[in-house]
Amino acid sequence: MPLEKPQGQLDQFFLLSQDLFCCIDAAGVLLNINPRFETLLGYSTEELLGRPCGKVIDPRDHPVIEAVLSRLHQGESIKAFDVRALTASRQLLWLEVTASVGEQVIYVIARDITRRKSIEKQMLRHQRLLEIAGESALIGGWYVDVVNSVPFWSDELCQIHGMPPGFKPSVEEAFAFYAPGSREQLMRDFQACSDTGISFDGEYEVITRQGRRLWVRAIGRAVRDEHGDIFQVQGSTQDISHRKATERKLQLLERSVESSTNGVVIVDALRDDLPMVYVNAAFEHITGYSRQEALGLNCRFLQGEETAPEALSQLRQGLKAQRDVHVVIRNYRRDGVPFWNDLYISPVRDDSGAVTHFIGVQNDITTHREYQAQLRHNASHDALTGLPNRLLLNQRLAQGCVLAKRYHRYLAVLFVDLDDFKPINDTLGHEVGDFLLIEVAKRLEEELRPWDTVARFGGDEFIVLLPDLAHEQDVMQVVERLLARISAPYWYRTSQLRISASIGIATDDGTMSEPRQLIQQADLAMYKAKRRGRNTFQWYTDELNRKVTERVNLRHALQQAIEQNQFELHYQPQLDCLGRVTGVEALIRWNHPERGSIPPVQFISLAEDTGQIMPISEWVLATACRDAVALNAMGHGPMTMAVNVSPMQFQRPGFLASIEKALQESGLAPERLELELTEGVLMDSTEHTIQALHALRKMGVHIALDDFGTGFSSLSYLKRLPINKLKVDRSFVRDIVSDSRDAAIVDGVVTMANKLGLEVLIEGIETAEQLNYFKTLPYAHFQGYYFARPMPLVALYTFLRPPLAIGSNTDSPTS
Repeated sequence: MPLEKPQGQLDQFFLLSQDLFCCIDAAGVLLNINPRFETLLGYSTEELLGRPCGKVIDPRDHPVIEAVLSRLHQGESIKAFDVRALTASRQLLWLEVTASVGEQVIYVIARDITRRKSIEKQMLRHQRLLEIAGESALIGGWYVDVVNSVPFWSDELCQIHGMPPGFKPSVEEAFAFYAPGSREQLMRDFQACSDTGISFDGEYEVITRQGRRLWVRAIGRAVRDEHGDIFQVQGSTQDISHRKATERKLQLLERSVESSTNGVVIVDALRDDLPMVYVNAAFEHITGYSRQEALGLNCRFLQGEETAPEALSQLRQGLKAQRDVHVVIRNYRRDGVPFWNDLYISPVRDDSGAVTHFIGVQNDITTHREYQAQLRHNASHDALTGLPNRLLLNQRLAQGCVLAKRYHRYLAVLFVDLDDFKPINDTLGHEVGDFLLIEVAKRLEEELRPWDTVARFGGDEFIVLLPDLAHEQDVMQVVERLLARISAPYWYRTSQLRISASIGIATDDGTMSEPRQLIQQADLAMYKAKRRGRNTFQWYTDELNRKVTERVNLRHALQQAIEQNQFELHYQPQLDCLGRVTGVEALIRWNHPERGSIPPVQFISLAEDTGQIMPISEWVLATACRDAVALNAMGHGPMTMAVNVSPMQFQRPGFLASIEKALQESGLAPERLELELTEGVLMDSTEHTIQALHALRKMGVHIALDDFGTGFSSLSYLKRLPINKLKVDRSFVRDIVSDSRDAAIVDGVVTMANKLGLEVLIEGIETAEQLNYFKTLPYAHFQGYYFARPMPLVALYTFLRPPLAIGSNTDSPTS
């Protein structure tokens, strides 16, 4: 199409338009342009006509132009599109392009939209910043059209409520997300805003779709139209759960600090003299100073004359170095009373690490200190008397030995044991017993020098240490004073009490390597004083130590004998007046692997003292019952097994049960067992004893009273005792032939026994003359070396085989 025609038709448009106008062919070559090209882009007509339109287009948008030309060529309709243009000075402009196809030409109108693009870009940037701020601060926007009650939620608000982006709730659904208490408040606030325009700013609890509870801050305001009518309520909602949690923690911390029993002090590290800016209630309680009195002061006002300089120095050094410090310092309350302050101080730093404050936590440990002091005292002193105990005694004993060795002096140890204290304690009560112990402790202390020591060793035992003695005999003056002072009367309320003491003495001149041996030596000497009549003293000697050592060794060997079954029973026959063996007495023998046979007289009393007699007695009873069954099975007639019962065994609970058990396990008939008891057993706890004896007799067991006449026999009890037999002690038999008094005693006992219906056994017959004397006594039984010595069970079997007649034994009684 010729250029003149369109130019003629469009001249006025070309000249007046503020937009770019041009004509291009199908290849995009510029055919005509208006003057705006030159004013906007800086190109002259000559520079552009006949050139591709891409000359003024940013190369990045050339593909866009090519695509548009292609679509136009295909007859498609093109909507307005944006491209970037470059001016002659290479300045970038945005153009909104509209193209339409004419007759063999394409008409193009381009409008400068650079300013609009800039505004849009800025708006997009602001919108993104708002989105980032909303996402970061968890702030969501919302509005509600009052007319139709349709809410709108931003994506952030949807996220806060646990809903997907784009969620559009109804008003009812929106309020349903809030907890019941918060829901009612929010509905009131929203209604007031929509009705009267009152803005609201509140905190409400939300329950998300997932059931998670969180707190939000909702701000709402009314929006009015040009007539002043409210048509919309809009606002924002922010998730403040973290802040609420922090506030709760701070409130909890504040309440905890205020409720703490420890005093809390905060001082300002940036001000001179470190004034206090906070104290809690515990500080007021501990110190007696109110907050108004304390705030603004330095903590040194709690110090006093007895505050240790070392603690103050440690405190000042820690503050100067701005580090943690812990001191126990003596402070003073408002009323002047001192207290022990267990103080911890730590620096408080800001974000840059600078110390802005110091926080101090104080604890009044006065009671704890006093308790510890009491514990230390109790650890080394007796609770009742206040005297040193064994721990402190051992320390002072060691010190005394060192001094004795260094200065060639003597150290004396007195072991003081009160005589017969247990009966007083048991009959008059522990209150009286404690009174006596306290009074004795006081009297002992009053008789000693200041540097001497008296300690309670245990029970009614005291130890006195006398160090720095010039001569060994100097101890005697002290001992005599102590014995006299202890034995003086005691007045308890209106009653007079008396007690004495036995004292053992041991001394050392510094040569003893183990100081505690002195206590052991004095203890041994004290027991010797007890045996010498009490209310006296005894010195320790080597002979005393030897005897005690032997006793200790024997006890150990006795325990081994029990565990290794080193015992054996021997049996001594008992005969009637016709010479028939009617029974045997079981007698224990100890066959020591190294020392050989040890007689009972050497170990029975020790076993009774140590309690070892119990397992020994149980073994004897069980063994004797088994052997009695075997003896009765030989066919020599009924034979009684006599077993000695120790006092401890008889008094122990379960004694009767042990007899029943032995009879049951062995199968021995009860009437074939005879228990021999001494007078001492039967005369002690008589009512209990009589009951036990009746129980034994009810079982069928026979009872013999052993060693009759040697103890303090009570004839009134004798008639009540359910016994079967009296055994006349060998001490009355020894001189029966030559001593008329022994003969009279034995005759009286036999006559009395016959009158009481009791059997009589004469033990200790060793000669024919003794036997001939007793032959005239009817119903008597006999036992002694004249007939047979105690023998093992195998030998007893042999002894029982041949017939035996009284007087046929011509063996010496010592054979």
